Amino acid sequence: MLVAQGVIIAALLRGESVPLKKPADAPLLAAAVVTMFVTYALVILASMVLPVVAPIASKTLEIPARYIGLYAALTYAAAAFSSMIAPGLVARFGALRTSQGALVFAAAGLFALAGGTLSSAAASAVLIGLAYGPGNTSSGQLLTAMTSAGQRGGVFSIKQTSVPAGGALCGLVAPPLALEFGWQGAALAMGALCLATALAVQPWRARLDAGRQGHHPLWPRSLFSPVALVIKAPRLRALGLTGLVYSGMQYAFGAVMVTFFVDRAGIGPVEAGLVLSAAMVASVLARLGWGYVADRTRPDIVLGLLGFLAAACVATAIFVTPGWPRLALIALGCWFGAAGFSWNGVFLALVADIAGPERVAGATSGVMTLVFLGSLAFPALFAGLVAVSGYDLALLSVAAATLAAGGYVYLRLSPSMRGRGS
Repeated sequence: MLVAQGVIIAALLRGESVPLKKPADAPLLAAAVVTMFVTYALVILASMVLPVVAPIASKTLEIPARYIGLYAALTYAAAAFSSMIAPGLVARFGALRTSQGALVFAAAGLFALAGGTLSSAAASAVLIGLAYGPGNTSSGQLLTAMTSAGQRGGVFSIKQTSVPAGGALCGLVAPPLALEFGWQGAALAMGALCLATALAVQPWRARLDAGRQGHHPLWPRSLFSPVALVIKAPRLRALGLTGLVYSGMQYAFGAVMVTFFVDRAGIGPVEAGLVLSAAMVASVLARLGWGYVADRTRPDIVLGLLGFLAAACVATAIFVTPGWPRLALIALGCWFGAAGFSWNGVFLALVADIAGPERVAGATSGVMTLVFLGSLAFPALFAGLVAVSGYDLALLSVAAATLAAGGYVYLRLSPSMRGRGS
């Protein structure tokens, strides 16, 4: 799964076809990509543990597995908050230290999850959400400073493959661990991995966080100033609203994918976890491919197209029955992985291009706050619709909203957006 990233990171080390501001920065850029990739992948893994083991954990927690989407909603509520304070954290402590802190919070969240009660699960969601929020602001600030405008799609997409990589690792490892040692044992093991990784990336801290400002205030003058920055700028606003819908789609369906295939296709949790892993692997390859295409065509077209493809996939899921062959289920998962899980790199590269190096931390924080609000609202609404009327109406509603967002971002972004103001 990681071969494609390895090949491109090797190219970074050699300085081949990389949009660097200074050729001598190639090894440092490679270190930045690797550390941001690994730390964010494990935060993603932490956020996916409960959704992946939901069919097993729901018995301990004494709630139906389909309501695990509410856990995701609470996670993204906390992520929206921590995203708003992320610019101050990155400026004061640096991108890598902020990412290390996120891993510590993620580990604490997994240890809380192992408590096995509803209250400890709620605490877990909050802690992991606080870990989730600063990740894209950290990497956005670091990678934007090291790359050139209009050619960031590939580099940002490499880093954003951390999302499917973390999800794929969780889908492959968590169900077998849960069956062998209990789902709480799986949570403890994943938490220990987060702490070990926080220590492992420490040797890069001095160089990657060299520009930190030790006396920078942690809190912005207004907590909502990053969101205000996005709302006031027409093209950033278009991206923020599109990110809200796309992320809602991604997590409304993605967070319940394992449970959905268990309920609707009649397969076991390990098989459903493998379908999720296939989706994540497809997303790794697709993110790299979409980033390459976006750098050589128009990223606004690519972003709109991804919305259309994801909407079609979610609508197709309505027709899943126990009679579907396993290969068809895997193909559907890969389709969603290639579209619904693969828009983020192109999206964040567009944010960086439009905002520029001076405003990228605030703009990324603002759009990610909207992204997390979508991740908060859609899973909760999806769970409510599933509870009231079953999966079909919930899937159709998500598909319709995603289709509309894809058309909106295509119409609102100027073809000549690269290198210009907001």
